[in-house]
Amino acid sequence: MIEMIPRRTALKPYAAEFLGTALLIVIGDGVVAQCLLSEYQYGTWLSINLAWASAVSLSGYLADPSPTINPAVTLCLALVRPSEGQWKQIPGKLVAQFLGGFVGAAIVYINYRSAIKAWDPEYTIPGGSILSPVGHHSAGIFSTYPGSYFESNWEAVFSEVLGSAVLMFGCLSISDPANARRFPAPQFAMFMLLLMIGAALGWQTGYALNPARDFGPRLFSAIIYGREVFTAANWYFVVPLFAPIIGCVIGAATYDGMLFEGEGSRIADAVDKVDGYEYHLLE
Repeated sequence: MIEMIPRRTALKPYAAEFLGTALLIVIGDGVVAQCLLSEYQYGTWLSINLAWASAVSLSGYLADPSPTINPAVTLCLALVRPSEGQWKQIPGKLVAQFLGGFVGAAIVYINYRSAIKAWDPEYTIPGGSILSPVGHHSAGIFSTYPGSYFESNWEAVFSEVLGSAVLMFGCLSISDPANARRFPAPQFAMFMLLLMIGAALGWQTGYALNPARDFGPRLFSAIIYGREVFTAANWYFVVPLFAPIIGCVIGAATYDGMLFEGEGSRIADAVDKVDGYEYHLLE
Protein backbone atom coordinates (compact mmCIF):
# COMPACT_ATOMS: atom_id res chain seq x y z
CA MET A 1 0.00 0.00 0.00
CA ILE A 2 1.39 3.38 -1.00
CA GLU A 3 1.00 6.14 1.55
CA MET A 4 -0.07 9.42 -0.03
CA ILE A 5 1.75 12.41 1.45
CA PRO A 6 0.69 15.96 0.50
CA ARG A 7 3.38 17.69 -1.55
CA ARG A 8 3.58 20.60 0.90
CA THR A 9 4.20 18.18 3.77
CA ALA A 10 6.88 16.33 1.81
CA LEU A 11 8.64 19.60 0.98
CA LYS A 12 8.40 21.06 4.48
CA PRO A 13 11.82 19.82 5.72
CA TYR A 14 13.50 21.49 2.74
CA ALA A 15 11.39 24.64 3.00
CA ALA A 16 12.29 24.89 6.69
CA GLU A 17 16.00 24.59 5.89
CA PHE A 18 15.73 27.24 3.17
CA LEU A 19 13.65 29.71 5.19
CA GLY A 20 15.61 29.09 8.39
CA THR A 21 18.95 29.76 6.70
CA ALA A 22 17.57 32.81 4.87
CA LEU A 23 16.26 34.14 8.19
CA LEU A 24 19.63 33.50 9.80
CA ILE A 25 21.39 35.60 7.17
CA VAL A 26 18.80 38.39 7.05
CA ILE A 27 19.15 38.88 10.80
CA GLY A 28 22.83 37.97 11.14
CA ASP A 29 24.25 39.83 8.15
CA GLY A 30 21.69 42.55 8.80
CA VAL A 31 23.00 43.27 12.27
CA VAL A 32 26.59 43.30 10.98
CA ALA A 33 25.55 45.79 8.30
CA GLN A 34 23.80 48.00 10.84
CA CYS A 35 26.81 48.02 13.14
CA LEU A 36 29.43 48.66 10.46
CA LEU A 37 27.51 51.14 8.35
CA SER A 38 26.53 53.22 11.38
CA GLU A 39 30.11 53.16 12.71
CA TYR A 40 28.76 51.21 15.70
CA GLN A 41 26.35 53.99 16.67
CA TYR A 42 23.44 51.56 16.37
CA GLY A 43 25.04 48.33 17.50
CA THR A 44 27.91 46.66 19.32
CA TRP A 45 29.67 43.30 19.29
CA LEU A 46 27.14 42.20 21.91
CA SER A 47 24.20 43.13 19.68
CA ILE A 48 25.82 41.10 16.88
CA ASN A 49 26.06 38.08 19.21
CA LEU A 50 22.47 38.55 20.39
CA ALA A 51 21.06 38.84 16.87
CA TRP A 52 22.83 35.76 15.51
CA ALA A 53 21.83 33.71 18.55
CA SER A 54 18.22 34.91 18.29
CA ALA A 55 18.03 34.00 14.60
CA VAL A 56 19.28 30.46 15.29
CA SER A 57 16.80 30.13 18.17
CA LEU A 58 13.84 31.34 16.13
CA SER A 59 14.67 29.02 13.22
CA GLY A 60 14.20 26.10 15.59
CA TYR A 61 10.44 26.74 15.61
CA LEU A 62 9.99 26.43 11.84
CA ALA A 63 9.50 22.66 11.84
CA ASP A 64 9.47 19.60 14.08
CA PRO A 65 12.13 18.31 14.18
CA SER A 66 13.89 21.65 13.97
CA PRO A 67 15.90 22.38 10.81
CA THR A 68 19.65 22.38 11.34
CA ILE A 69 20.21 25.32 8.90
CA ASN A 70 23.84 24.19 8.87
CA PRO A 71 25.38 21.71 6.37
CA ALA A 72 28.11 20.80 8.88
CA VAL A 73 25.51 19.74 11.45
CA THR A 74 23.42 17.96 8.82
CA LEU A 75 26.39 15.93 7.58
CA CYS A 76 27.70 15.27 11.09
CA LEU A 77 24.38 13.85 12.26
CA ALA A 78 24.20 11.60 9.20
CA LEU A 79 27.71 10.31 9.90
CA VAL A 80 27.47 9.91 13.67
CA ARG A 81 23.74 9.39 14.29
CA PRO A 82 22.40 7.81 11.08
CA SER A 83 18.71 7.07 10.64
CA GLU A 84 16.59 5.48 7.93
CA GLY A 85 16.20 7.68 4.86
CA GLN A 86 18.49 10.35 6.26
CA TRP A 87 21.03 10.32 3.42
CA LYS A 88 18.27 10.59 0.80
CA GLN A 89 17.27 13.98 2.21
CA ILE A 90 20.77 15.38 2.52
CA PRO A 91 21.27 16.63 -1.07
CA GLY A 92 17.99 18.54 -0.99
CA LYS A 93 18.66 19.96 2.45
CA LEU A 94 22.16 21.12 1.53
CA VAL A 95 20.87 22.85 -1.61
CA ALA A 96 18.11 24.49 0.45
CA GLN A 97 20.61 25.71 3.06
CA PHE A 98 23.08 27.21 0.58
CA LEU A 99 20.27 28.75 -1.46
CA GLY A 100 18.79 30.23 1.71
CA GLY A 101 22.15 31.83 2.50
CA PHE A 102 22.35 33.31 -1.00
CA VAL A 103 18.82 34.72 -0.91
CA GLY A 104 19.24 36.08 2.61
CA ALA A 105 22.37 37.97 1.55
CA ALA A 106 20.57 39.40 -1.47
CA ILE A 107 17.81 40.72 0.80
CA VAL A 108 20.37 42.33 3.12
CA TYR A 109 22.11 43.99 0.18
CA ILE A 110 18.86 45.37 -1.23
CA ASN A 111 17.96 46.75 2.20
CA TYR A 112 21.36 48.41 2.80
CA ARG A 113 22.46 49.15 -0.79
CA SER A 114 22.59 52.95 -0.48
CA ALA A 115 24.23 52.82 2.94
CA ILE A 116 26.90 50.42 1.65
CA LYS A 117 27.62 52.67 -1.32
CA ALA A 118 27.96 55.72 0.94
CA TRP A 119 30.14 53.96 3.53
CA ASP A 120 32.38 52.06 1.12
CA PRO A 121 32.12 53.55 -2.40
CA GLU A 122 35.11 51.49 -3.53
CA TYR A 123 33.30 48.26 -2.61
CA THR A 124 36.35 46.76 -0.93
CA ILE A 125 37.14 43.31 0.44
CA PRO A 126 39.10 42.56 3.64
CA GLY A 127 42.50 41.38 2.44
CA GLY A 128 41.64 42.33 -1.15
CA SER A 129 43.64 44.23 -3.75
CA ILE A 130 41.48 47.37 -3.68
CA LEU A 131 42.20 49.52 -0.64
CA SER A 132 39.69 51.78 1.03
CA PRO A 133 41.15 55.23 1.89
CA VAL A 134 39.27 55.16 5.19
CA GLY A 135 39.72 51.47 5.98
CA HIS A 136 36.15 50.38 5.24
CA HIS A 137 35.57 46.88 3.83
CA SER A 138 31.89 46.27 3.25
CA ALA A 139 32.31 42.75 1.81
CA GLY A 140 32.76 41.63 5.41
CA ILE A 141 29.06 42.29 5.93
CA PHE A 142 28.17 39.20 3.94
CA SER A 143 30.80 36.58 4.75
CA THR A 144 33.65 36.05 7.16
CA TYR A 145 37.30 37.02 6.80
CA PRO A 146 40.19 36.34 9.21
CA GLY A 147 41.79 38.86 11.53
CA SER A 148 44.60 40.74 9.79
CA TYR A 149 46.99 39.78 12.59
CA PHE A 150 46.85 36.04 11.89
CA GLU A 151 50.22 34.73 10.79
CA SER A 152 48.57 31.85 8.95
CA ASN A 153 45.10 30.74 7.97
CA TRP A 154 45.76 27.61 10.02
CA GLU A 155 45.16 29.73 13.11
CA ALA A 156 41.76 30.57 11.71
CA VAL A 157 41.16 26.89 11.00
CA PHE A 158 41.80 26.09 14.65
CA SER A 159 39.41 28.84 15.77
CA GLU A 160 36.63 27.66 13.46
CA VAL A 161 37.13 24.00 14.36
CA LEU A 162 37.04 24.86 18.06
CA GLY A 163 33.87 26.93 17.78
CA SER A 164 32.14 24.30 15.65
CA ALA A 165 33.14 21.53 18.06
CA VAL A 166 31.63 23.47 20.96
CA LEU A 167 28.50 24.07 18.85
CA MET A 168 27.98 20.38 18.07
CA PHE A 169 28.87 19.28 21.58
CA GLY A 170 26.30 21.72 22.96
CA CYS A 171 23.63 20.74 20.43
CA LEU A 172 23.89 17.07 21.32
CA SER A 173 23.79 17.87 25.02
CA ILE A 174 20.65 19.97 24.57
CA SER A 175 18.93 17.31 22.43
CA ASP A 176 19.95 14.36 24.62
CA PRO A 177 16.77 12.64 25.90
CA ALA A 178 18.46 12.35 29.30
CA ASN A 179 18.45 16.14 29.52
CA ALA A 180 14.85 16.67 28.36
CA ARG A 181 13.71 17.89 31.78
CA ARG A 182 16.70 20.20 32.08
CA PHE A 183 16.03 21.83 28.71
CA PRO A 184 12.24 22.21 28.49
CA ALA A 185 12.82 24.98 25.90
CA PRO A 186 15.66 23.72 23.66
CA GLN A 187 15.39 26.77 21.39
CA PHE A 188 16.26 29.03 24.31
CA ALA A 189 19.14 26.73 25.21
CA MET A 190 20.39 27.08 21.62
CA PHE A 191 20.17 30.84 22.00
CA MET A 192 22.40 30.67 25.06
CA LEU A 193 24.83 28.32 23.30
CA LEU A 194 25.26 30.61 20.27
CA LEU A 195 25.53 33.68 22.50
CA MET A 196 28.26 31.96 24.49
CA ILE A 197 30.23 30.92 21.40
CA GLY A 198 30.00 34.36 19.84
CA ALA A 199 31.00 36.16 23.02
CA ALA A 200 33.92 33.86 23.80
CA LEU A 201 35.22 32.56 20.46
CA GLY A 202 33.74 34.67 17.70
CA TRP A 203 35.90 37.75 17.32
CA GLN A 204 38.89 36.43 15.36
CA THR A 205 37.06 34.81 12.46
CA GLY A 206 33.49 36.08 12.75
CA TYR A 207 32.51 32.57 13.93
CA ALA A 208 31.01 31.21 10.71
CA LEU A 209 30.51 27.71 12.19
CA ASN A 210 28.30 27.05 9.19
CA PRO A 211 29.28 26.51 5.54
CA ALA A 212 25.92 27.80 4.27
CA ARG A 213 26.14 30.90 6.45
CA ASP A 214 29.44 31.80 4.78
CA PHE A 215 29.45 30.36 1.27
CA GLY A 216 25.89 31.28 0.30
CA PRO A 217 26.35 35.00 1.10
CA ARG A 218 29.91 34.91 -0.30
CA LEU A 219 28.57 33.59 -3.59
CA PHE A 220 26.09 36.46 -3.71
CA SER A 221 28.75 38.99 -2.75
CA ALA A 222 30.83 37.84 -5.75
CA ILE A 223 28.16 39.44 -7.94
CA ILE A 224 28.81 42.81 -6.26
CA TYR A 225 32.50 42.60 -5.31
CA GLY A 226 33.90 40.22 -7.90
CA ARG A 227 35.65 36.86 -7.76
CA GLU A 228 38.24 38.19 -5.30
CA VAL A 229 35.86 37.35 -2.46
CA PHE A 230 37.13 33.79 -3.01
CA THR A 231 40.83 34.49 -3.48
CA ALA A 232 41.23 37.14 -0.75
CA ALA A 233 43.32 36.31 2.32
CA ASN A 234 44.95 33.32 0.61
CA TRP A 235 41.72 31.67 -0.51
CA TYR A 236 40.29 31.99 2.97
CA PHE A 237 36.78 30.95 1.85
CA VAL A 238 37.92 27.30 2.10
CA VAL A 239 38.27 27.61 5.88
CA PRO A 240 34.62 28.36 6.80
CA LEU A 241 33.49 25.90 4.12
CA PHE A 242 35.26 22.83 5.55
CA ALA A 243 36.52 23.60 9.07
CA PRO A 244 32.99 23.55 10.59
CA ILE A 245 32.46 20.01 9.30
CA ILE A 246 35.65 18.82 10.99
CA GLY A 247 34.77 20.68 14.18
CA CYS A 248 31.25 19.27 14.33
CA VAL A 249 32.52 15.70 13.92
CA ILE A 250 35.05 16.28 16.72
CA GLY A 251 32.37 17.74 18.99
CA ALA A 252 29.97 14.87 18.26
CA ALA A 253 32.65 12.23 18.76
CA THR A 254 33.59 13.78 22.10
CA TYR A 255 30.03 13.92 23.39
CA ASP A 256 28.91 10.53 22.14
CA GLY A 257 32.16 8.80 23.07
CA MET A 258 32.26 10.09 26.63
CA LEU A 259 28.73 11.08 27.73
CA PHE A 260 25.94 9.76 25.50
CA GLU A 261 24.12 6.69 26.84
CA GLY A 262 21.29 6.46 24.34
CA GLU A 263 20.94 4.46 21.15
CA GLY A 264 21.67 5.26 17.53
CA SER A 265 25.20 6.64 17.80
CA ARG A 266 27.99 4.97 15.86
CA ILE A 267 30.56 6.47 18.22
CA ALA A 268 28.80 5.34 21.40
CA ASP A 269 28.19 1.87 19.95
CA ALA A 270 31.87 1.54 19.03
CA VAL A 271 32.96 2.61 22.52
CA ASP A 272 30.49 0.19 24.11
CA LYS A 273 31.90 -2.68 22.05
CA VAL A 274 35.42 -1.84 23.19
CA ASP A 275 34.27 -1.57 26.81
CA GLY A 276 32.49 -4.91 26.58
CA TYR A 277 35.53 -6.57 25.07
CA GLU A 278 37.81 -5.24 27.78
CA TYR A 279 35.34 -6.28 30.49
CA HIS A 280 35.21 -9.79 29.06
CA LEU A 281 39.00 -10.00 29.21
CA LEU A 282 39.01 -8.91 32.85
CA GLU A 283 36.55 -11.65 33.72
